Amino acid sequence: MNKLRDIGKYRLITNGDFDLCEADVFLLDSLVLIDIRNFYFDGLNPNSASGLHQLLVTMSPNKQVRPDVVFGFALAETCFRQEGFDRLRCRRIYRAVQTVVNWNQEKIDKAFDSRHPPVKRDKQWEKGKVSIPSPSMLGMDDGDPRSFIMPAYGAFLHLLKLVQGANRHNGVEKFQEHCEWVREELGCVSAYARVIAAALLLGDEASKGKARSLLKVDHKRKSLGQKAWNAAWDAWFIQALDGYRLGMLVPPARLEHQSNYVGANAVLVTAKDQVWLDSITDFSVAFSPSAQKEISYPLICSTVTMRNQEAEKCLEEELRRDKLSFPEHIRNGDLIGKMSRAINNLENELNLPVRSFDVD
Repeated sequence: MNKLRDIGKYRLITNGDFDLCEADVFLLDSLVLIDIRNFYFDGLNPNSASGLHQLLVTMSPNKQVRPDVVFGFALAETCFRQEGFDRLRCRRIYRAVQTVVNWNQEKIDKAFDSRHPPVKRDKQWEKGKVSIPSPSMLGMDDGDPRSFIMPAYGAFLHLLKLVQGANRHNGVEKFQEHCEWVREELGCVSAYARVIAAALLLGDEASKGKARSLLKVDHKRKSLGQKAWNAAWDAWFIQALDGYRLGMLVPPARLEHQSNYVGANAVLVTAKDQVWLDSITDFSVAFSPSAQKEISYPLICSTVTMRNQEAEKCLEEELRRDKLSFPEHIRNGDLIGKMSRAINNLENELNLPVRSFDVD
């Protein structure tokens, strides 16, 4: 489990035991981006003002070694909906965050002391001279960032389908069915999605309740697709935190030294669901094949309390099968296509109104 700190309403999870002043990277979740956008355009919010002020100072470039503030993943979550890229929504968020995270402490303090929102001092915005960002402007020119979450989204969507008919007495059977579908049909196992599935179907009552909360199982107004989509991004951010530790993700300022790169001190600024997910996993081993970094994932140990001995044996056996199947997944030259087709078929089966990924 990683180290946890709080700044106001924000939870800060680090991928090691280091002081925040030693952080190489601050990885922002979409929650933070939305708060920055609201502050930039609407002014102070009593519920988040003090925490946001302190957080921005903590990340400010006043230090001798300036930390990288990474918000591209959160932009992808916020602006790339299942239907595609929402450019108008992205314009406001991108302008606000890009501006604010580059302020030094003096500018931050001045902005929070002002009675007017920062946008009132943004002449380019007021004159309508700020262009609508394109994916390439956001550093996403290598492809659709929704592909990041394909393994977890597919797994969660299948899990949510199964859990509608699951109960305490058929959890082992449902878990086995879920794991087989993920390996055979989806073709790529998401380690964090697997842990959540174990908590939901095999865990004790406390673990089951936490998993239901993260997946919003009891929220009637959200479709299964929306629930799976949101949960997949929750899992991705924890996976990204591990990516910085492994050297699979490299801070922009350190790209020129990548040959000697051994990992970064990374901080995820997030909300409560990822805190629980981090608390039930223990980082152990990682695969990072150079040709398939975009689909690599860490193998993690689950610390979920199992319901009984039968559940423990079931989890151990399925994890064993996961590890054996991993090399085959990596050798699959059409893994993205395989996942897209499996997800599309599942969405059709569930009569979901939106198809999340293109199918060749």
